[in-house]
Amino acid sequence: MSGMRLAVIALVGCLCGPAVARADDALVLPKGRSAVSAENLFYVPTGERFNPHGNPEDIAAGFNDRRLDSSVFPLLQPLDPFVGGRASIGDSHLRFKYEFDILNFGVAYGVTDRLTVGVEIPYYWVHNSVKASVNSDPGSSANVGLRTGPGPGPLCGSGSAVLPLACPNTRRFTTEDVQRILGPGLPGIPGFGFKRIRDFSDDGLGDIQLGAKYQYWRSRDLRLATTAGVRFPTGRQDDPDDLVDISWSTGAYGLFARFHHDYIISNLWKETPTPASYGIARPGDVILDGTFRYEWVLPDRVTQRVADANALTTTREQLDRDLGDRFEFEFSTQYQLTDGFSASALYRYGFKLEDRFTSHRGLPVQLLEKDTDSTEQVYVIRLSYSTLSLYRAGRFPLPVDIALSYRDRFAGSGPRSSGSPSQVLKTQYIGLRLQAVF
Repeated sequence: MSGMRLAVIALVGCLCGPAVARADDALVLPKGRSAVSAENLFYVPTGERFNPHGNPEDIAAGFNDRRLDSSVFPLLQPLDPFVGGRASIGDSHLRFKYEFDILNFGVAYGVTDRLTVGVEIPYYWVHNSVKASVNSDPGSSANVGLRTGPGPGPLCGSGSAVLPLACPNTRRFTTEDVQRILGPGLPGIPGFGFKRIRDFSDDGLGDIQLGAKYQYWRSRDLRLATTAGVRFPTGRQDDPDDLVDISWSTGAYGLFARFHHDYIISNLWKETPTPASYGIARPGDVILDGTFRYEWVLPDRVTQRVADANALTTTREQLDRDLGDRFEFEFSTQYQLTDGFSASALYRYGFKLEDRFTSHRGLPVQLLEKDTDSTEQVYVIRLSYSTLSLYRAGRFPLPVDIALSYRDRFAGSGPRSSGSPSQVLKTQYIGLRLQAVF
């Protein structure tokens, strides 16, 4: 990560304090109090996603070690009868490695002792390291090539831009030839209009979320709260003309609701129970949390190429789209080790419904809907330290809370299209969070 980003985190860290209103619990801020937080997610580079059967596979699996034959390039189909099968220009080798770095800023304010409003603003840095080549050498699947000039007989002398390699007036396709076919095209061969296959980098805002959390119940052992809010599609969306880009927004608005349940189970055996209304854990406290999340993704319109995930096409249309709603069930346990240190573990299961597309030209949009009812399973372990007790004793100038976490998406399922917003990547990250209350 660049020095500028480290400086930004350090600057925010100077303002940070105790974490009293996390997104996955039922805590709220006291009336008139504000909170500022920053969390950086350092992702481990990944080249894998989960396929519809839940197995990890290369992100570019659809076109890696693939015969570039007439099933990929329909213009080759007239040559199929002359090569004893599918006409092929060679075998592709394509690998992606995604790198993410995400910085989340958050600001919250306690309107009352039970109602907190807030905003979360993420910023993304992404990079895709691409390795792409085509093998058309002897021993590959290549059986057709580019015409180099006049040739004998009705087939070799037909003037077609692509001929069987048995014709003496041909040469084998190169990687650059395929790049041009994917882009502007070659003489006599129309292109697909894609951008060049090469490394991709970009950065920008993610989807901004606005929300309000209301704590509607608190007793000695239990806290209950609900959150409602809206997600704005301010992040980068998929480019249908770029096969290697990385998007981090679906492009659709979302309305979300969350239901938080905190239970201080250690009050069952502790001589001095910690009231749930106190809001600050004491040494030896064990807190169980359960959170249910739901997001209604609003219908929108999007321009897409309509083809199977393993095929290329120039056919595009602005489609009506209704991305599947999202559901998450989250369970966590927190143990307060000392006045300053706490440890927690979290498990989350999430799933979404199938995406729906409507074409006004009768295009086969079911190809875009296939396997988009995705799932994920995640665990997170976290160690937190707070200087709140030192601050109260006058031994530290600021109440600072620092949390170090590790998250692993260890299972899931999703579509094979790398451009689908429902794709489920196999990812891990280390998170560093700083927060202040004032």
